[in-house]
Amino acid sequence: MFIKSYKKVIIDIAIYFLLNSIFIYFSLLVVHDSMVAMVSVVWVGIIAWRGGVYAGLLGCFFMYLSIFIIMRLPSNATIGIPYYFNHRVPSFVLGLLQCIIVALVVGYISTLIHRLRIEINLRKKTQNDLEQKVAELDAFGHTVAHDLKNPLMVINVSINALIKEFESSDNAKANKKLAFISRGTKNMIDIIESILMLAGVKKIDQKEFKVFPVSESVIEALKRLEYTIESNGVQVNKPDTWPSAFGYAPWITEVWVNYINNAVKYGGKPAKGIKPVIEIGYDKPELTHLKNGESIRFWVKDNGEGIAQDKAGTLFKEFTRLHTKEHEGHGLGLSIVKTVIDKFNGVVGVESEIGKGSLFYFTLLVNEPQNN
Repeated sequence: MFIKSYKKVIIDIAIYFLLNSIFIYFSLLVVHDSMVAMVSVVWVGIIAWRGGVYAGLLGCFFMYLSIFIIMRLPSNATIGIPYYFNHRVPSFVLGLLQCIIVALVVGYISTLIHRLRIEINLRKKTQNDLEQKVAELDAFGHTVAHDLKNPLMVINVSINALIKEFESSDNAKANKKLAFISRGTKNMIDIIESILMLAGVKKIDQKEFKVFPVSESVIEALKRLEYTIESNGVQVNKPDTWPSAFGYAPWITEVWVNYINNAVKYGGKPAKGIKPVIEIGYDKPELTHLKNGESIRFWVKDNGEGIAQDKAGTLFKEFTRLHTKEHEGHGLGLSIVKTVIDKFNGVVGVESEIGKGSLFYFTLLVNEPQNN
């Protein structure tokens, strides 16, 4: 009914009742004109603003009650009441209508603002509660992920040790099963690492973004994939020098790891005995321009079977992958690449033709954007 509590509304009305009575009494001693009673509209507006429509209407009644009492005092008995509209409507009726209109309009606006404040505060509280729950779930997820990752790594190391022991054995069936288990545990570890990476992308402070030498990320990515590259007999061609670009080095390393790992996985033509040949590089800065400034396109090219144009557009969506029968995978890698590069106002894409391999690329700004 009231914006404020009933008790506070009554206190407001009592205060302005006394204030109105004192003001009108002393004003009439000086001016000796009943028009001074129009000041009641101001008090009604204040009461309506503080308490709402019903408080304003209640204030109208008590303000005019105070006027009635003051006008009935002996000192004011000789003051006449002016009439308007051909002497048909007394001034106190017009004053009362004004007070009622002010009470309704000001009270209505005040009520809307009060409800809006309540809604804003409620949304803020809901948002804070949601952020807290998300933070708790995120912390729980990280804990669970790490707790799962550690025993999986132990299992994977143990399986690899068993594979080495069985290498000289004639039990091909056991070797095949051990290799299958090893691939499965490694895929599970990769999934966990990808999920952790995807979650981390959304939380890092953008103050960590800066211009850095891309060669550092390339070297680190090749180091991490050294065993995979050597065990698959992959030939890697790359330039001797690399430019600098704007980004976050650890994330760009993950981008290179994803692209190069896919090139190893899908490169070459096993049916024809052709091993993967990977070329990594970049285009000259003047060849690529984005809206937010000059950029460089980096890429990884393979000699695989290539990808049909109608399927290339879906590659960067989560849990999407091709060649499901030939290769293991979980479909998170390229979606992570897109999420990372989007953070730096870059673009990702693929150029491919069946039988001629694929070129996966991403772009980074040369300098830090001005609005960063």
